[in-house]
Amino acid sequence: MASSFDVYVRRNTWLYRLDPRAKLAFVLVATTLAFLWPSSLLALAISLASLALLVLAGVPRSRIASFVRSILVFLILVLVLTTVFTGEGRTIWLVLGPLRISAEGFFQAALLTTRLLALSLVFFFWLSTTDQGEMVRGFVALGLPYEWGLTIALALRYLPILAGLYEQVREAQAARGLDLAQGGLRARLESYRPVLVAVVIGALRHGERLGWALEARGLGGHDMRTVFRRLHLRRDDWLALLVLGLVLVGALTLRLL
Repeated sequence: MASSFDVYVRRNTWLYRLDPRAKLAFVLVATTLAFLWPSSLLALAISLASLALLVLAGVPRSRIASFVRSILVFLILVLVLTTVFTGEGRTIWLVLGPLRISAEGFFQAALLTTRLLALSLVFFFWLSTTDQGEMVRGFVALGLPYEWGLTIALALRYLPILAGLYEQVREAQAARGLDLAQGGLRARLESYRPVLVAVVIGALRHGERLGWALEARGLGGHDMRTVFRRLHLRRDDWLALLVLGLVLVGALTLRLL
C-alpha cells in the first residue's frame, strides 16, 4: 500500500525557513514571467530554476523524478494534440488527410507545453517546501480572512489525500482479485465502478471528519484569534523579496521597451 501522498517534505534548509509570503511571491513572479513573454526558452529557464531550488531545498531527488514522470505523459499528450489540431500556418511540415502539421502549430504547442511544465514545477516547489499551517498564516498575514486562507490550504492538501485514497482502494481491490486491465474499454470502465464508489464514500467520510474537527476547534465561533508564533520577515526573506522584485521590474521594463 502507498503510505504517503503528502507533497510536503520536512527539511531544515534555508529555503524551508523562508517566510511563506516570500515563497508565494516567487510563485507569482514566476507565473507572471511565464505569461509575460511568449517564449519557450523563458519557460524552460523557469523550469530549470525551480528544479535547482528543489535540489537546494533538500527535496529528495527520487520524489522530484517521480513528479516529473507523473506529468510527462500529460505534457507529451498536450504537445502532440496541440501540434496536430493547430494546423494553421504558412510552413506545412506534413499532411495526413484532414490533419495538417505546421511549424507554427508545433511552436505554439511547444510554448504551451513548456509553460505547463514551468507552472507545474513552480507550484510543486511551493507545496513541497511550505507546510499547510504556514500557508494559512501567510495568506492571513497578507490580509486574507482566516477562513478563506484555510479553505485554499485545505483544497491544496485534499488533492494528494484523495489520490492516496484512490491508490489504496485500487490496490485493495486488486488484492481481492479485481483485474482492472481485463477486457475491452467498456469492461475496464465497468471494473473501475467499485473503486470509484469506495473512493467517493471515503472522500465523503473524510470531509465529514474534517468538518467535525473544524467545529470542535471553534472555527467561525469568534472573531479574535490567537497564534502561537507570528510571522516576521527576516533578513533572508527581505533579500529574497528584493531579488524577486528586481527581476520582475527588470522584466516589465524590458517588455515595455
